[in-house]
Amino acid sequence: MRNFAVIIPAYNPMDELTHYISELINNDIAQVIVINDGNSKEYDHLFEEITQLDRTVVINHKTNRGKGAGLKTAFTYLHEQNNPLIQGAVTADADGQHLIEDVLTVGSQLVEYQNDYVIGVRDFTEPHVPMRSKVGNFLASQVFKLLFGYYLHDTQTGLRGVGVKEFNACSNLSGYGFEYEINMLMYIAKNKKKIDEVEISTVYHEEHFSNYSTFSDSLSIAGALVKGYFSK
Repeated sequence: MRNFAVIIPAYNPMDELTHYISELINNDIAQVIVINDGNSKEYDHLFEEITQLDRTVVINHKTNRGKGAGLKTAFTYLHEQNNPLIQGAVTADADGQHLIEDVLTVGSQLVEYQNDYVIGVRDFTEPHVPMRSKVGNFLASQVFKLLFGYYLHDTQTGLRGVGVKEFNACSNLSGYGFEYEINMLMYIAKNKKKIDEVEISTVYHEEHFSNYSTFSDSLSIAGALVKGYFSK
């Protein structure tokens, strides 16, 4: 069995999510934690199917609280569970962008080398990458370099590995939306945590819908970076 969990915050998830989780379980993932982040009743059947899967836990938010809130709920659960078989967790999106093999690669890198964090890095120069993603990552990467002194190739990747010793810290980071993931990077930089980058596939489905708003969320991320720079 692979000694890491997979966390999937889910808001308006794709119908293929059940199959995706089944594939993770078939690849011997120790546990899958899905956050039903205040989805409407039309998704009830999907989450009912997911609850029937082996080694899978569904945690429900009554209202939509944001991706960051979902991740914090999962990290809190893992910290309190304190399962000795789980040595880390990989965060994946519910829209099918993260290939199973990439999830396994990030998790294996995390556990084998006992990293505090591993981030999956996409290639934003590929022609099929949506402009909103190119712009958002470029802006965040440049601001991060300006404030914290080094360049991260993918500041907005949702595919990240977090070591077991970092669960409690991640459950207490500020932020409830996309800015949470930036706060995580600032925490890593300020505390000089052991981090590694792993190249992953750059996947965007034709029917892909993102809850990320290029303008408003980019401003939110930039604001979080500036605020974080001046905070302790």
